[in-house]
Amino acid sequence: MKAAYVKSPFQFEIRDVPVRAPDEDDVLIQVKACGICGTDLHTAATQASRWQPFGHEVSGTVIDKGEGVTHVETGDRVILESGTFDRFSEQARNGRVDLNNQGPNFWMKGPMGFSEFMTVPKETAVPAGSLSFVEGALIEPLGVALDLVYTAGIELNDDVLLIGPGPIGLMALQLAKAAGARNVFVAGRSHSKKRLELAAAYGCEDIIDTGRMELRDYPYPRVGVEKVLVTAPPVMIPPSLEVLLNGGICAYIGIAFGEKARITFDADDFHFRKLQLRASFASPALYFPRCIDLVRSGAVQVRELVTRKFRLHEIGDAMTDLKNNKKETVKSIMVADFEEN
Repeated sequence: MKAAYVKSPFQFEIRDVPVRAPDEDDVLIQVKACGICGTDLHTAATQASRWQPFGHEVSGTVIDKGEGVTHVETGDRVILESGTFDRFSEQARNGRVDLNNQGPNFWMKGPMGFSEFMTVPKETAVPAGSLSFVEGALIEPLGVALDLVYTAGIELNDDVLLIGPGPIGLMALQLAKAAGARNVFVAGRSHSKKRLELAAAYGCEDIIDTGRMELRDYPYPRVGVEKVLVTAPPVMIPPSLEVLLNGGICAYIGIAFGEKARITFDADDFHFRKLQLRASFASPALYFPRCIDLVRSGAVQVRELVTRKFRLHEIGDAMTDLKNNKKETVKSIMVADFEEN
C-alpha cells in the first residue's frame, strides 16, 4: 500500500509499505478520508527530525478485524479516536478518564492517516453510522472544539469572544451559540477572508480585525465578555484577559514552542477580578458519539469548512497550500474517492 511520511522542514514522500494484518484486538481499516490538522503543519515545519508517518483525523471502512473485536463489523464505517484512556488507570477508575491518555493508540506504530490502510487498536474505532467520510474526518477536530467549549463553561446569555477563526474555532463558534451564548464575537486577521466569511455565516455578532484594533478597544455591549475561547497561540491570552468581565473565564487550546510558549500578565488584576484561565487538551479524544449526533442533526455545520479535497499523492502540495494560502483555505481533507464524499 501507499503511505505518506514527513520530515522537517516540509519534506514529504510516498512509500510502498506492507499492510499489517490485524491481531486479536486490532481493526484493519481502509482510509477513506483524513484531514490536515494544525499539528500536522507544526510537525512538518519543525517537529519531525526524522521521517515519520502522520495524519490523525481519520475515517474509513473496516476491512478486517481480530477475534476480540465485537463492536464493529467488516464493512462498517468508522472514525478513529486520536487517543484513548487506560481503563485500568487510577484516573479512569476514579471517574476522570479525561486525565489519562495512556490507552491504546495508533501514534507512530505504523502508517497513520495519510495512507491507504491502517491497522489500529479496537479502542480507537468508533462506529460512524451514515456520516459521509469527509464529515467523519471532521469529528476528531469537532471533539477538540467541544472540549474547549465544555472547559469554558459557557452558560445561557453569556457574551463570548472567540480568538482564532480556524476550523476548530469555527466549530467552537457554532457550539457556543448552541450552548446558549447571547453574542459571539470573533477576533481574527482580515487576510483570513474565507474564515471570516464563515464566521459571519455561522452567526457571529461581529468580527474584530486584530490587525487594526486591540481587543480591549472594541465596544462590547457589556463592556467585556463572560467567556473567551482562544484557538490562537498563547500570545493572545494576556490581551484576552483584559476584556473579561469580573469572574470571567478564558479557555485555550493554542500552542507554541520555545519562548513563544511563555506569557506574562498582571497577576494582581487577575486575582482581584476573580478571573480563571483554563487549559483544554483533548487527549484522550472524547465525545465522538455526541459530535456525530451534532453533525447528523445539523446543530454543527462542517461541510462548508472543507475548501480543498486532494488525493494521497498530493499531500505535499496540499500541506504547503494550507500553510501559505490563509486567505482562501480553511480545511483540507485527503479523500480516497471523490464520488464517495
